[in-house]
Amino acid sequence: MIQGLLTRPLTDSIVKPFVASAGGTLHTVDNVDVNKPIACFGILRGTGELIRKCKTFYYFDHAYLYGNRHSPSKVTGERTYRLTKNHYHIQTIQDLTDEDKERIKKYKVELKPWKDDGDYILIIAPSNFQINYHNIGSWVDDTIKTLKQYTDRPIKVRDKKSSRPLKEEIQNAYAVVSHNSAVVVDAVLNGVPVFCDKMNMGVPIGLTDFSKIEQPIKPDRQKWIDSLLANQFTMTEIKNGTAWRKVQ
Repeated sequence: MIQGLLTRPLTDSIVKPFVASAGGTLHTVDNVDVNKPIACFGILRGTGELIRKCKTFYYFDHAYLYGNRHSPSKVTGERTYRLTKNHYHIQTIQDLTDEDKERIKKYKVELKPWKDDGDYILIIAPSNFQINYHNIGSWVDDTIKTLKQYTDRPIKVRDKKSSRPLKEEIQNAYAVVSHNSAVVVDAVLNGVPVFCDKMNMGVPIGLTDFSKIEQPIKPDRQKWIDSLLANQFTMTEIKNGTAWRKVQ
């Protein structure tokens, strides 16, 4: 039986209806059977540690596209979130059901042509939370060192404190390099090739081998985008069981 982790009212309001649709139970983080599946939002307030211990977990986080953090989406009119099973991101291109295809029609995605130029390589620095959780304190330095072995292109690092508009930095980039950031989605939509860690949602559409920085891939993107959209859900879709049926 699935166990929903209650950590704070805002994210509890997402976990509760999902667990109810699955016929599960609700728990605090210190009252969980790690041998049974859990459902949670994010990796904070004790959920990340339990994810590591559990064999099966259902993971909510902010939507890939057309979300608005914890505010209603301008597209769906509702709060909208992504959901995955046993991963932090969707890492495959899925064959969608007719129900999936119908459900994602509300999203209108514009794909800009792949770029053949750019002023620099843009590295997206992980947040402090991600650095601590995944133990990747040297990731940015290691990535710069690797890239410099294979390219002479300028390298820029963007962190959470950057004041320059993200869209502007992506548009002027030759490639985006990320560990686990959803900025990869913005890059691909804008035609910028991506390089990422093996846990990233960009795996099907980019490269994980940073030594190939001068040989980026530029595959068809539509099925990948559709897979991401099919694995994010409005609150209505979470409450009525659509999310639970899909994630199975």
